[in-house]
Amino acid sequence: MPPVPTAPPPSVPNSPLNRFLTHPGAWWHHLGHDAAHLARAVLPVVLPILGVLVALAVLAALVRLLARLRAPAGGQLVEVAVPAAVEAKAALGFWRNLHAVLSGTGRRLGRPGHVAFEIESAAHGLGLRFWVSSGVQVHAVARAVSSAWPGAQCQVRDAEVRRLLRPVAAVGELRLGAPPWLPLGTDHVVDPLRTVIGALGSWDGDEQGLVQVLVRPAGARSTRMLIRAARSLQTGRPMAPLPRLLAAWRNAPARPSPHDPMRSADVRHAVAKASDLPTFEVAVRFGLSSSGRGRHALRRLRARARELSAAFGVYAGRNHLVVRRQLGCRRRIERRVLGRGEVLGLSEVAALVHLPVDGQAPGLRQARAAVAPPAEVLAAIQAARGERSEDDDAAV
Repeated sequence: MPPVPTAPPPSVPNSPLNRFLTHPGAWWHHLGHDAAHLARAVLPVVLPILGVLVALAVLAALVRLLARLRAPAGGQLVEVAVPAAVEAKAALGFWRNLHAVLSGTGRRLGRPGHVAFEIESAAHGLGLRFWVSSGVQVHAVARAVSSAWPGAQCQVRDAEVRRLLRPVAAVGELRLGAPPWLPLGTDHVVDPLRTVIGALGSWDGDEQGLVQVLVRPAGARSTRMLIRAARSLQTGRPMAPLPRLLAAWRNAPARPSPHDPMRSADVRHAVAKASDLPTFEVAVRFGLSSSGRGRHALRRLRARARELSAAFGVYAGRNHLVVRRQLGCRRRIERRVLGRGEVLGLSEVAALVHLPVDGQAPGLRQARAAVAPPAEVLAAIQAARGERSEDDDAAV
């Protein structure tokens, strides 16, 4: 019988997976040999570059840390006397103007300069002032105040180096209690500063109360964060980088979240805050101090601090302010260091920082009534002075 032809053996693909399955020991040996050869060729070049990059990153972090810890160089004060009539919506135009002033000048380490709005209450009365960091045009801030609130009188002077708080003090910082893309309440029937000034109240002897709101323009990264949060709430996709990478790796569509009656409201509020431009970084702090010593003085200051922090509950909306007692808060109040603040929209900042609409707070410095004469009267006065000087010259 003729021989039966045999089928050729099947061809085995020469792939890494096949070599690993057939000879795993040899595969690991070759992999280690190739890795060692690559390391000997690459490491002498990569290690110095990596060391330089790490050193530069550490140096940049140290420079930023020292810039935050040290006291701001210089700075000037704008003392404000409140006019008799204050328009409630004027603060919106003031902060639009001041955003352009702060963004254009005073940049340090990539950040613009900042201002601090301070309400100081003591036995001698109640004072309002703006502290302006060095590099920012202080007269531009004073003109912005006078333009937004006609009749307000501003006095510019250098910021003296002194302790804002006395030895016994109760301090605190107010932070957002909910995610930053949810806004504070801005639709107030009455002036919200009325509640804050009332909580500061009057002081006896050498006691002192201070509310400090530091403001600077927010960067583009903060604005993009608000936009991403609004989109995340709308689409249901995660906002954090790691969950987003896991979802992209699985290539799975975002599952619709269960029906939540508050979700649509959160989306609406987040979109409103992302559209409330320009945005700012804000830090709200307060400090109460007294020269008296002992537990009684400290207990009294802490009780007043609770009253003052509760007064900021008037700003509660979809978001609210809560007290965070942090280490070094007293030093930051005295040095007016902003650091990393909360991201707020234009309407929220205008509700926090403005001149009191009711200018009848006890001890509040009032602007003197000053009305400029008409231009015709000024021209007549100048003409009369010119004729008088000519007559004097002719008599001589």
